Amino acid sequence: MVSGAAVVVAAASPAHARQRTVPLEPCDSVLKAARTDSVFVGARAYLLRRDGEPLTSRARTLLVEAILSRFTAPKPLQVPVFAAGPVRTRMLRVERLPGDSIVLREPLLYGVYDFSLLRDGAVSKVTVAVPTLAPEFDARIVAGIAGLTADSTPALVPRALDLDSLALELRITTGPEDTRIRVPPAVVFTAHFPLLRLVDAKLTGTNPPPIYPREERDDGQDGDVMLRVIVDAAGTPRIETLEVLHATSPAFALAAARALARYHFTPAHVGACPVPQVVEIPFWFSLRP
Repeated sequence: MVSGAAVVVAAASPAHARQRTVPLEPCDSVLKAARTDSVFVGARAYLLRRDGEPLTSRARTLLVEAILSRFTAPKPLQVPVFAAGPVRTRMLRVERLPGDSIVLREPLLYGVYDFSLLRDGAVSKVTVAVPTLAPEFDARIVAGIAGLTADSTPALVPRALDLDSLALELRITTGPEDTRIRVPPAVVFTAHFPLLRLVDAKLTGTNPPPIYPREERDDGQDGDVMLRVIVDAAGTPRIETLEVLHATSPAFALAAARALARYHFTPAHVGACPVPQVVEIPFWFSLRP
């Protein structure tokens, strides 16, 4: 469980789901009072080849259905992380946003899982590349992927591609459509997630700027990076959840990630109760004055 008191719970099922709330002391009453409405969400699964090559829709459907047939969402489903808020940096400096604003946010479930399917039907060790931080959820997805070994049918996919090992990535999300992903999703479950009034996470004023990478100095070009990370209820970026959404080069991405690891945030909060939140942080690099 992520530190802090922010846990929003929804009962999830393959069809329409009934909402629940699990009280957590000492902030349960505050969180309940902050709820204004609910939003209907669908958790979607995307299966991609990690080498960037296409996967036929038939193969994708076969594998995703085999994984999801072995997956059952935890009941109740505890989703402790809230959707992204606006955190900005510019030109190696923090851009300060004036004041706080109370906004409506819903919980967000997002996880990335890497594995390889072998020609003999075995599955490599499953790696949770980006954890959801939802209790039991990642473990159940991992078990569903590992369960592919119990069925001889999935092994037909690497054989049909004449591969000894097929490296795959499974993404699960309840968030908005990702324009980087151009494959159709499969529905994992549907549910109602509550909308809460909260103040977004924001950077404090004591963060060192990122360093323009030495590898890029010869070219001297401007660079930009977009990172996504969960800021926990203590205001700490959870580096295990870090994902590079865009980067001009790997060197710029590494410099931004190194800077982010040292950053401190005022966490998102509902009243006096801090809550974990996804933030998307852009970085711009330039040698120009």
